[in-house]
Amino acid sequence: MNTLKRAAVLCSPAVLALGLPAAATAAAGVTISPKPGTPVAMPKTQISFLGAPAKSLGSISVIGSSSGRHAGRLRSYSSATGASFVPAKPFAPGERVTVHAVCKDAYGKRRLLSTFFTVAQPASVPQMEFPTTPGTPADIQSFRSEPELHPPTVTVHQAAGAASAPGYIFATPFVGPGQYGPMIFDDDGRLVWFRALRPGEDAADLQTQVLRGKSDLTWWQGRTLTFGYGLGEDVIANANYKTVAVVRAGNGLQADEHEFIVKPEGSAWILAYSPVRADLSSAGGPGSAITLDGVIQEIDIHTGLVMWEWHSLGNVDVSESYSKLPGNPINPFDYFHINSLTIDRHGNPLISARNTSALYDIDAKTGRVMWRLGGKKGSFTLGPGVAFADQHNAVWLNGREISLFDDEGAPPVKPASRGEIVKLDPKAKTATLVTQLVRSPGPLSTASQGNTQALPGGNWMVGWGGLPNFTEFNAQGQVIYDAQLPAGEFSYRVYREPWAAQPSAPPKIAATRESACPPGAACVRAGNGVTVYASWNGATTVASWQLLTGTSANALHPVSTTPKTGFETTIPAPSAAFVEVRALSASGRVLATSKAMAPTAG
Repeated sequence: MNTLKRAAVLCSPAVLALGLPAAATAAAGVTISPKPGTPVAMPKTQISFLGAPAKSLGSISVIGSSSGRHAGRLRSYSSATGASFVPAKPFAPGERVTVHAVCKDAYGKRRLLSTFFTVAQPASVPQMEFPTTPGTPADIQSFRSEPELHPPTVTVHQAAGAASAPGYIFATPFVGPGQYGPMIFDDDGRLVWFRALRPGEDAADLQTQVLRGKSDLTWWQGRTLTFGYGLGEDVIANANYKTVAVVRAGNGLQADEHEFIVKPEGSAWILAYSPVRADLSSAGGPGSAITLDGVIQEIDIHTGLVMWEWHSLGNVDVSESYSKLPGNPINPFDYFHINSLTIDRHGNPLISARNTSALYDIDAKTGRVMWRLGGKKGSFTLGPGVAFADQHNAVWLNGREISLFDDEGAPPVKPASRGEIVKLDPKAKTATLVTQLVRSPGPLSTASQGNTQALPGGNWMVGWGGLPNFTEFNAQGQVIYDAQLPAGEFSYRVYREPWAAQPSAPPKIAATRESACPPGAACVRAGNGVTVYASWNGATTVASWQLLTGTSANALHPVSTTPKTGFETTIPAPSAAFVEVRALSASGRVLATSKAMAPTAG
């Protein structure tokens, strides 16, 4: 949603009463969440008044049908005009809540704001996580200078050439061998940066985004459950790899891994899954069963307040799902499975729902679904080759074209999986296939996940999600780069992006003095056998390493310069009591210096 445009209309003369018909609501200048009639608001829900300055709001009345009147605090957003009323206590599950407030506009006129919603009956689900694939020692990287890092290896099948787009490869390996976490590497598979997460945690959707004029790294981290969603938080780190913000879901939920969109002015769109009890009779199920509600939130990054919220339940009926009802009543019915979100030029969200095999365009002011692409109730006639199943990562390319990743998932519908670009004609209500991206030779079929990224020059990067592979295509759909993580590995999405960074932490070294070079060891002999290993996790501008040696840590002098080779560079060193390295740029400028250390016995 374009928060800057929305902020320009404050308590407009149009009367806002969110119990009014959609046409009246759409004309108003303030958007309240939860939307009128929301059936599954969480007990810890705050009332969001997006577009209304806190100082213009008064006479706020929040009454639960069983919990009574709720006191609370009114808190302003930092990234857009608006405020949230944060109740002092939770609402009662199952009760109906009515909200009334008065907004005083710029002309001094008092306008009525109102909404009503029903509080969900939250449910618990088994907290099962994906089994891991151990792999072999060859599947895991190790470094002498960074002994605690063990990311998975990368195997290149088709090398990148001049036709490839510039940039590094961004991935988030999990499930397979090695440690899990956000990972950046070059076209040759050589590591650039890796942040190992704690055991039991994984990451997703590592990419670059702009926040307040600066290009930052963003990703999700937490726990991925076998039901296919995550419980965690979203992270923003700067070009020094320092965390500048952690974005958490509001209203008692935890952020899901499927999407994290940062807006430059300081808000973020996130997703969440909410297990609640719902009526499944329209899908042939019981009148009350555990169901996964798909939730969208826009979060004010600085304050953590919820600025806007949307629920799939109440907007998309469970009968639209292609999923089978679970046989075990303790397992949730994942009828929708929201897995991507993109915002159009009008500020309206377009979302992808895997389990209805459809895309939904949502009116940001009313929350109603304006049209569907695919699924049981599609609004467009699909041309030859357009039909998709279990899709992910729907992205607006312009006002008429959408890219997506067509899994043709689990069970397989029409293998193989592919990247797909579709052109919409809103007037004729038709959808036409522009192009498709199928790996050749060796087409792939994945059961889950995946993405299709538009690159400069008409190229495309396709991450195959539930497979370890990723492939770059040119504008003609030909494979120009192909590589993979170890067998059994997943990376939810894979991107190719430019990135320049210099870590705030200094370079690291290891230095060993060995009496002999072990058979087959990749060590360099010099003098009496001192070898230095140098690395700087995340640095992108190091061209060479300058070696310094001396009789003490305070009496070091340069003795050699060695070109940087991969993540860790092996440097031959003469006999010395202490060694140190400097990271040099291509022009020879000193970027940073490691700590001095005495070589240890190898």
